[in-house]
Amino acid sequence: MTPDPAVLTDRPASPTEPAPIFLPLHARPDAVRQARQHAAKAVAGHSAHDPYDIALITSEVVTNAIVHGSGQREWTDDLWPVSVEVTVTARYVHLAVTDPDPRPLHIPAVGDLTALSGRGLGIVCEHARDVWPTYTEHGKTVHVLVVAPGVTLTKRELHEIGVPR
Repeated sequence: MTPDPAVLTDRPASPTEPAPIFLPLHARPDAVRQARQHAAKAVAGHSAHDPYDIALITSEVVTNAIVHGSGQREWTDDLWPVSVEVTVTARYVHLAVTDPDPRPLHIPAVGDLTALSGRGLGIVCEHARDVWPTYTEHGKTVHVLVVAPGVTLTKRELHEIGVPR
């Protein structure tokens, strides 16, 4: 059965843990637009977060996931190999993009202005407090943490989000 690409939640929200909003995606270019809209909509009710910034970050990370995930194999329309999970609080946005490419993530220090590609993660790093990957046998998840203006997260918050030390 094909999953419904509507906004889904993995688990119920609790007072201490916000519920992430999950979106499965096909590995094709139009999925980037879907992901961008999904992320912008997730933060729209939170005045501390700029939907445009979150959409930009999402667009760059999902584009990487689709480009690299698509290179692993041909993905038919009954498969949803990429996913986006957005967790929003008044203090931060945690974006997690999963793809089937287990190769290590390379985050360039500075993008080459003459290159045709390779600047996306640099843009993400400029907008994010932290960017880090986690790996499984079958792929990776790129995590992006964007903190609301004027907010400093506690060590406990960073640990609960999963930011590596």
